[in-house]
Amino acid sequence: MKFETIEDYDNYLAELEEDLNDMEEYLKEHPEKLGTQGNYETLQYLYSIYKNNKIKFIQDINEIKLKLDGNNMNPLSIENMYLLSSEFNNTKDSLMDLVNINSIAHENLLVEEISKGSYTIKFSFPNPTEDDMLRKSPRKKGLMKIFDFINCGDDIEKLKNEAGPNGHEALMAYRKFLAEIVKNEADFTLDTEMGSVKAGLTLQQCKNICEKLNI
Repeated sequence: MKFETIEDYDNYLAELEEDLNDMEEYLKEHPEKLGTQGNYETLQYLYSIYKNNKIKFIQDINEIKLKLDGNNMNPLSIENMYLLSSEFNNTKDSLMDLVNINSIAHENLLVEEISKGSYTIKFSFPNPTEDDMLRKSPRKKGLMKIFDFINCGDDIEKLKNEAGPNGHEALMAYRKFLAEIVKNEADFTLDTEMGSVKAGLTLQQCKNICEKLNI
């Protein structure tokens, strides 16, 4: 079964638990119903699987994927991609400061996987939580700021407004990240929450920002 939110997952667990409770009460009155007993044991097994896999679901839905593409992009080495990962983390840290000034313990997103075939970098939070999924944690709010920035496109005034009066360092970090994209002659897309949140820029938009964003 596919879930899109933690609420969906929890609701399904609650339905299974309710069915188990109903069957348990029924079996107390009808212990001779061997078919029902078999169904009860099967449902118990299913419930235990979903209960134990909840942590993996939280990890999966919090993954962040950065993909580079383009007709004329330069072939990327592993070193290129790790440098890009570092600049992405720096941008995220700077944007976290906009969410909660001076009270964030910065931590790097983990690089889970680098795929040279599709030029995709997969990140995750260390020890992701339900608060990350619900966008309640400061670090998830900081990450979502990257999507806000990307969705400004190459409109420089929108970017500056999004950064606000304390956003000088964030804009510098963002431009430095985009400069790495430009070096590789690539378009890029970013997604999270199993692809339900997406953003992206073309190579030309990245170039426009790097050239016109005076900070």
